[in-house]
This record gives sequence, C-alpha cells and structure tokens, in this order.
Amino acid sequence: MNWSKVVVILVVVCIVIAGLWLISNPQKIEGFGIFLMENDELVISEKEIVVYTGSSHEIILTEEGTKRIEDLSPRVPLDGTRFVLRIKGENIYGGWFWSPISSMACSEVVLQTIVTHNTIKIEAGYPHSAFQGEDPRNNPKIFNYFMSVGKLAD
Repeated sequence: MNWSKVVVILVVVCIVIAGLWLISNPQKIEGFGIFLMENDELVISEKEIVVYTGSSHEIILTEEGTKRIEDLSPRVPLDGTRFVLRIKGENIYGGWFWSPISSMACSEVVLQTIVTHNTIKIEAGYPHSAFQGEDPRNNPKIFNYFMSVGKLAD
C-alpha cells in the first residue's frame, strides 16, 4: 500500500472520530441557555431570543425559538419536565417546562410550552398562587447579561 492511500485512510478515520466526538460532546453555550435537566438538551439559547423583559420575565423569540418550544410541547408530560437556566455555563436557577393543558399545580418556577405572538413567560408557580419560596427570576446576573448583549427591555 502506498503512503498516499494510508494518509487518505487516516484522514477519513480522524474525520469520523471527530464527528462522533462532536455528536456525543456538544459545544457548551457561552451565553444564555435554557436546558432540559434530564439530558442537558439546549432548548433556547440567546440566538433564539429577540428581547428579555425583566419586569415581566417575558421572552420574545425568533421564529426558530418559537418552533423549538412548539416542538418541545408534545414531549412535556402533565407533571412537567425540569429545566435549568444557565449563563456562561453557570446554573442560575431551575424550574419546570409545563404543559398548558395540565391541571396540576406547581410550586416552583414554570415556563409553559405555549407560545403567544412569539412570546413565552417564565412564571412563579402554576397557578401563581401555588408558588412557594424565594423568586429566583430576579437574579441580577440575568438582567446584566441581557443588558450586555442589548436584549433587555423593562
């Protein structure tokens, strides 16, 4: 076997190995992200966010962001699916993706999987009267981050 064939085979093997590594080790998001806790799947990143409104915790999404939430909706059981909100790899707080057809209450932070006019809202409890504890949504790291990237509204 000549050296050029060996080199081609080695290059192909390296490409396959690199591809498999990338699939099994997705890149970490350097900015804002909302991830499923069960498998660390990124649901929404700052790329899919047009505006974060600090006073109401509403997020206006791009069309891609809207599609991601709508695609997630059928996968969320009536008792919710845990998420974690991260900024630059740091866990800021956790909560639950919640089905809009659920009649179950949740005493923690909830992000319903219903999108209205490309907007979702991170809520304290479902219904709000069920919320218990300190509200983590007012963490200044969130507001500072969205201000730094020019996406904070109030």
